[in-house]
Amino acid sequence: MGYPIQLVGLKGQRVLLAGGGAVAAEKAVPLIHAGARVHLVAIEIGQEIEELLPDVWRFDQRPVDEGDVEGAKVVVAATDDSSVNRALVDTARSQGILAQAADDKPYCDFYSPAVIRRGPVMMTISTDGGSPLLAGQLRRLLEAAIPRSLTAVADLMVRLRSRGLKGLQKRGQLLRALFDPTITRLVDSGDTSAASERIEVLFNEEEELFEPGSVAIVGAGPGSRQLLTLRALDRIQRADLILHDALVEPEVLELALPGTQVVDVGHRASPHASDAEGVRRIPLRIPLMIEGAMAGKRVVRLHGGDPFVFGRGGEEVDALIEAGVTWEVVPGVSSILAAPAAAGTPLTQRDLARGFTVRTGHDTAGPTKGVLDPQEETVVVLMGLKSAPKVLQGLIKEGRSPDTPAIAVAKASREDEEVVVGNLSTLDKEIHAAGLRGPATLIVGEVARRALERIESLEENPTAAAIRVVAGIS
Repeated sequence: MGYPIQLVGLKGQRVLLAGGGAVAAEKAVPLIHAGARVHLVAIEIGQEIEELLPDVWRFDQRPVDEGDVEGAKVVVAATDDSSVNRALVDTARSQGILAQAADDKPYCDFYSPAVIRRGPVMMTISTDGGSPLLAGQLRRLLEAAIPRSLTAVADLMVRLRSRGLKGLQKRGQLLRALFDPTITRLVDSGDTSAASERIEVLFNEEEELFEPGSVAIVGAGPGSRQLLTLRALDRIQRADLILHDALVEPEVLELALPGTQVVDVGHRASPHASDAEGVRRIPLRIPLMIEGAMAGKRVVRLHGGDPFVFGRGGEEVDALIEAGVTWEVVPGVSSILAAPAAAGTPLTQRDLARGFTVRTGHDTAGPTKGVLDPQEETVVVLMGLKSAPKVLQGLIKEGRSPDTPAIAVAKASREDEEVVVGNLSTLDKEIHAAGLRGPATLIVGEVARRALERIESLEENPTAAAIRVVAGIS
């Protein structure tokens, strides 16, 4: 395979182009765009070349001579005589000059790629000279798919970079700018001034923390990278080390930047399988997570779906807290939501379904069967703030202990998120005492006890490593 050479490096350099037909015209276009001083030598020229003459640095209407090679940065031989082309390449090679004979692979030191341009953005497609027809067809397909507005966006980015808005530390802002619908609309409407102002605002916003020596437990969603949250994408592209499940799709892992260490820690059997002596082993992912963070790396533990829905995110958080490692959780789109949506099947619908339960087909005890004991069931109530008294009393009447932990979460994922903790008998009073306003979600069950424990630990140790609890979707 050939190594791509960025043609913009030819700006202001003399390039010898021999030939005046359609092939020579095809070679001339990217050279002209790259700012090369194209020296065209041909006995006769076709219409395609004639249209390019105003952009050609010099045109000599005569037979090409091997002496024309001297002093050229690059030589492109595209005459209709292969012996002439090969002689030019041989001469160029003897002088250490890169050369190419059109459609003659052994006499090509480089290949001319099919080029797509959008302002300062240049995308090239090459088949190593094997099939220019295929490269050209792919170029046409991609040109139709890539919006013209990218030209204006790219120009804005270049101008902002010249003003100091650059560097990997701004990667999160760049991602937001690329996905910001306001910028797209402004560019499409031709208001590049307003689009530039909008980009500058995004670039000057404080970037979300993802500190060296911390772990982000990230949900990768059901498969397609199109269903990643923006926060998940940000963490993946800022990670030094990614530890991923076997179920995370390759297209998601491909989003990791070059140099990122990517390790498969997936398993098909239970992660807590016992050895011959019956001692339960610690899953490999946990020490790798802790070791990576202790070494000062930004670690992403990447789960398929959501790490807190039939995943082991809770166990991992416990291990990180015990080790004193800073952590955060970035939820993912669970298959609970994605699979029915893909089939056009609502989980709830007026007059058809008033709620749903979630069970597992794969657990240490096998698939979930029968009616769950209230102590083993987590109840989530959406939009439950106003009806909290009735909801909480109703759950007690169903057989749950009044001491069952219960929490209310308002403005989830926002910077002003509020969590009120209590139990079935006290949560309503705590909600009123806190002045909590909706929309809010009620969560009832033994797992809710973890929220109370976190708050108590922070009260005891305000500088604890687990202070950064992020539970939101960007």
